[in-house]
Amino acid sequence: MFKITMTTLCLSLFVQTVLGQTHTTQSNTIQSKSAGLIKVDGNGSGRIFDGIGAVSAGGSSRLLIDYSDKSRSDILDYLFKPGFGAGFTYLKTEIGGDGNTTCGSEPSFARTKAEMENPNFNRGYEYWLMREAVNRNPGIELDALEWSMPGWFNGVWSQDNADYLVKFIQGAKHWGLNLKYIAGCWNERDYNRDWIVNTLRPTLNKNGLSHIKINAPEGAGKAWGIADLLVRDEEFKNTLSSISYHYPDSYMWSDNKEEMNQNALDSGLPLWSGEDFSLPGKSWRNTMYMAKNILKCYIKKKIVKVNMWCPIASMPDISCFSNVGIMKGTNPWSGYYEVWPTIWAVAHFNQFAKPGWKYIDSGCGELEGEGAYCTYKNLDGSNDYSIVIANGTKVQQLTFNISDLKKDKLQVWKSNSENQFQQQADLIAINGTITISLDAESIYSITTTTGQQKGTHDIPKEKAFPVNYADNFDQYSLEQAPLSPKYFYDNSGAFELHQSAGNNKYLRQSLLNDITHWIPDECAYTFVAQGTEWDQGQISSDVFVENDAFNGKGYAGIILRGAYDKASQANIPFGYRFNIYKDGTWKLQTKTDTLASGHVDVSKWNNLKLVGKGNSIKAFLNGKLVADVKDDRYSIGAAGYVSGFNVAKFDNLLLNYTPASGKLLSGWKPASSPADPSGNELINAFDGNSLSKWRARGDGAAQTLTVDLGTVQKMARCETFTDFVDKSLQYKIEYSTDNLKWTVFSDQLANVKKSIPCYVDESSAKARWVRLTLMPAADKTIAGIYEFKVYGDK
Repeated sequence: MFKITMTTLCLSLFVQTVLGQTHTTQSNTIQSKSAGLIKVDGNGSGRIFDGIGAVSAGGSSRLLIDYSDKSRSDILDYLFKPGFGAGFTYLKTEIGGDGNTTCGSEPSFARTKAEMENPNFNRGYEYWLMREAVNRNPGIELDALEWSMPGWFNGVWSQDNADYLVKFIQGAKHWGLNLKYIAGCWNERDYNRDWIVNTLRPTLNKNGLSHIKINAPEGAGKAWGIADLLVRDEEFKNTLSSISYHYPDSYMWSDNKEEMNQNALDSGLPLWSGEDFSLPGKSWRNTMYMAKNILKCYIKKKIVKVNMWCPIASMPDISCFSNVGIMKGTNPWSGYYEVWPTIWAVAHFNQFAKPGWKYIDSGCGELEGEGAYCTYKNLDGSNDYSIVIANGTKVQQLTFNISDLKKDKLQVWKSNSENQFQQQADLIAINGTITISLDAESIYSITTTTGQQKGTHDIPKEKAFPVNYADNFDQYSLEQAPLSPKYFYDNSGAFELHQSAGNNKYLRQSLLNDITHWIPDECAYTFVAQGTEWDQGQISSDVFVENDAFNGKGYAGIILRGAYDKASQANIPFGYRFNIYKDGTWKLQTKTDTLASGHVDVSKWNNLKLVGKGNSIKAFLNGKLVADVKDDRYSIGAAGYVSGFNVAKFDNLLLNYTPASGKLLSGWKPASSPADPSGNELINAFDGNSLSKWRARGDGAAQTLTVDLGTVQKMARCETFTDFVDKSLQYKIEYSTDNLKWTVFSDQLANVKKSIPCYVDESSAKARWVRLTLMPAADKTIAGIYEFKVYGDK
C-alpha cells in the first residue's frame, strides 16, 4: 500500500488573549474555509447530533460469536462500552433472508409462511449482537433493515413483508430488546411510498408498535430524491423519522458528485448517512478519511448521523470485501483480534458528544489542506461543548473565540499515525479565546467534559488453525444462537444444525425455495474459515441428498481450493467440487467442466473425500478412489460444503492440510508505480481486501508496481490476484536489496496458463523491494491487481 508519511511536530497547545475583542453574532452559515480565527456563536443555529453508529450486515460479524467468552467480551467493549472505545450509540442489523448480501448469507427466522407461527429467533447472530451491545450501553438505539428476503412473500411491498418485519421486532422482544427504528425499504434497491404509509405503518400500530419509527430510503436510487415527494406529501413525511442515504459524501475515496437536494435540507427530517466507510480501518490513511468524512457529511450536507459498515471485520479473508471494518476479529480459535486506529477515530466523536447535543454551525467548517472541524454543544444547561478537528495536509494554527460558551479548563485528546487517543496538556480559555497548533494528518478533540479513556484489554497471541481438524457437530446446542457450527461461513444459502431421530446432530442446508435475492444466488455453499488458503491437503465428510431442488436436480458435495467469483460473489464458486446428485450420479467438477463422473447409491449417506496436491486431484467415494485427474486451473483456496437449494445433509467433517504460505511480508507496506504517481490506488493491492483493486494504466504498455518490505527479509512465495479469469497473465517478479540492482524471482513473460484465484510463484531470495511487471494481454488490456502478496518462510 502507499503509506502516507507525516512530519512529526512537537504539539504546542497554548492560550492567547485577543485584546480589545468584542463578542459578535456569527452568521448561521457554515464556514467553507477557516481563516485561522473562528468565532463560535454558542447560541447560534445548528442541527441535533444523532451520534456515530454501526451497521452489522452482509455476514460481516459472523465469526465474532465463535470467540471464547473473554476475547468476545473484550471485543464488544471496544465497540459498544461507553467511555472505553468507539462507544457506538446506534446499531443497525440485517434482517436475514438466506441470500448473499455482500460478504455472506444471514439466515431467516421464518423461511416459510408456516414458520411465522413458530419462528426460530436463535438463527444467526444479529439478535445476539444487539443483546451484547445493550448489555454494555442500555441507551444504544437499535434499528434493522432488509437485504435479501424470503420467497414466500406475495411481493416485496406486501402485507406478508409488513408482518415479517413485525415478527422480527417481536423476536427482538424475545431477546429482551426494544428496537427504536425499522427501515421501511429494501436496502439500496427500492422503497414504496404507499406500502410505507398504508401497510407498514398501520401494521406496526395494530401490533402495539406505534413507537417504532420508520427510516427510508436507505440508499435506494438517488436517495435525496425522496425529499421531492416529501415536500408535496405531508402524510408520507409524517410517517418517516429520517431520510437515510448511503455514502452521501464519498464512497471509498471517490467523491459523491450528486448535488445536495434543497428539499431534503428543508424537509424538517434528520438526514443520516445510513451506511458509510466500507474500508479497512488498519491504515491511518483510511482512518483520516473516515474522520474527515464524518465531519464533512455535516458541513457539506447537514448529515447528523453517520453509520459505519462494518463495526468489525469478522468475515474470513477468503470472503468478498474481506478485511473491511473498524476493527478485526477473524481468529476465534486463538482469541486474537486487532484494535484498529478507526476505533479511536470514532471515539473522538462518541466520547465527546452525545446524541441530542447540538451542532454549532458557526463552529463547523473546512480547513486548508483538506481538513475539517465541527463544534457540538450539550443542551442540558451545562453549556458543555466539544470541538472535533481532523486536520489535513497543512500544519496550521487555529484560534477559537468561544466567549459565550464555558470558559474554564478544556481537555485535549489527539490521535496520529503513531499514537491514538492520547490526552494532551489542558487548555485554559482566556477572555473566551483558545489557540491550538495542529500537526498534519491528525485528529483532535477539545472538550469541557471529562471521563474519556482509552480502554485496553490484553489480546491473546495469534495462532494458526489446526492443520488436522474434525467436527461431528454433536457438541452444539440447538437452543441458542447461532445454530451454526464454529468457523463455518455461509456464502449463500442456509447451513443449519439439526438433530436426527437418533439424537445425532448434523449440518443441513435448509433453504428449499426461491427467495427475493439481493444479488443472484446460483447455489448454496459454505467455507470453513480457517484463516488461510491452502493448495495441498484433503477434506472428507459424510453427505446425504434428500430431495431435488426447486430449480433443478438436488445435489450436495464438498469443495477444495474454493474461492468466490468476483464477477458476483453468489455465483457458483471456483474450486474443485465433488458432488453427488439425487438422480444417482456423482461428478468431480470445476466451475465450468466435469472432470469425472459415475454412479452412486443416493438412498444412503455416502462418504466423500477430495485430496489435492499440486495438479493432482483425487476423489474418493466411501473409501474407494473413483477419480484421479491432473488439473491446475485452481491454485489455492478454501474447503467447505456446496449444494443446490435442496435438503443436503453433512456430517463427520475431517480436514487435513498444509498451509500454502508463510509470514505475510507485504501487508500494508508502501508501494510505488509510474502508472500511479499519487499512489491513490496502490493501497488496494496490499490492504487485505479481496475486492479492492489497483488498476494499472491501460495504455497498452507494460506496467510495474514496487513494494517496499521495509527491511531486507527472506522471501519464499508470491501470490498475484488479478481480474484476469478468462485469459492468461504474462508477468515477471523481481527483487532487490538496494532498489537499484534487480534479480528475477519468477519469469512468467511467456505464460499461457490461467490460474484462479491467483498466480503462485515460489523460490528463495533475500529482498527489501519486490517489483511486479505486468504485460498487456493480446487485446492490449492490463490486469488489475486485487492483491499482491509477498510471503516469507513458513
